[in-house]
Amino acid sequence: MLRLLFTRRWLLGSLAAVAFGVACFFLGQWQWGRHVEQQAKVAAIRTNYDAAPVPLAAALAAGPLTLDRQWTRVTLTGTYAAGRDLFVRNRTIDQTVGLEVLTPFTTDGQTLLVDRGWVPNADDATTVPPVDPPLSGQVTVTGWLRTGEPDLGRALPLPQLASISTEVARASMPELSPLDLYVVAGSQSPDPFRGAHPLTALLRPEEDLGPHQAYAYQWWLFMPGGLVFVFWALRREAQGVRDAETEVKAAGSGEDPLGRDGQPWPDDTGDPAGNPAGVLVARTPRKAKKVRIWDEEDG
Repeated sequence: MLRLLFTRRWLLGSLAAVAFGVACFFLGQWQWGRHVEQQAKVAAIRTNYDAAPVPLAAALAAGPLTLDRQWTRVTLTGTYAAGRDLFVRNRTIDQTVGLEVLTPFTTDGQTLLVDRGWVPNADDATTVPPVDPPLSGQVTVTGWLRTGEPDLGRALPLPQLASISTEVARASMPELSPLDLYVVAGSQSPDPFRGAHPLTALLRPEEDLGPHQAYAYQWWLFMPGGLVFVFWALRREAQGVRDAETEVKAAGSGEDPLGRDGQPWPDDTGDPAGNPAGVLVARTPRKAKKVRIWDEEDG
């Protein structure tokens, strides 16, 4: 078995099995990292979502919005920019696909996007649905502070966006603050205007940890799989080699490894000596002729 292992073919197979195990290890590490990140997200939701709101200025003064400070509940007072809505596509509520509506909101000398809520899709993807406008005048919004989402690299006709990327939004709204932040509206005072096209408030974020922990364990369990397969296949081939060597030795010594008492099989011409010593011809033994009653009587 060791002699086979050190052949070129089996060395390459073993290296491939080791590479497979290493890949499984790092894939497991990647899934575990996503699990840890999801744990931190869920912990931030549970800690911050229902907490007492703090002024936006105080939240910004506390430093960058790190993962554990996501969903910090804030209050901000200012004015909306009517008619400047942006629509973020592919947002789902109750299994219905729609859009989230972002509106610039100026407060304390800076302008942030406020996610006012959700609306269902229009009749086609090239247009946006009508929505109720924001209130004019001074408004106090209570909501949750979030960092912007990654740019998905999809060019959509304005005012549509593929994600809540503050960088992409700033390209069409240079008045926006350079901060990578936006606010998810929860409530406001005075109450929002409700006309023919009201917005639906966004739901509480999910607190599911997802399947990443299970995926990590699965990848780590797969790690020895390649080596186990190589060992099984190598052992089977080695057994086949041993069996072949045993048959060759038996044929060379005149022994019959198949139990035919040293009698060679006849060749195709019927000559019993047609099978020379050392050549093994694999054929099915002939069945004994059945003796019938009338054969015994004739005899």
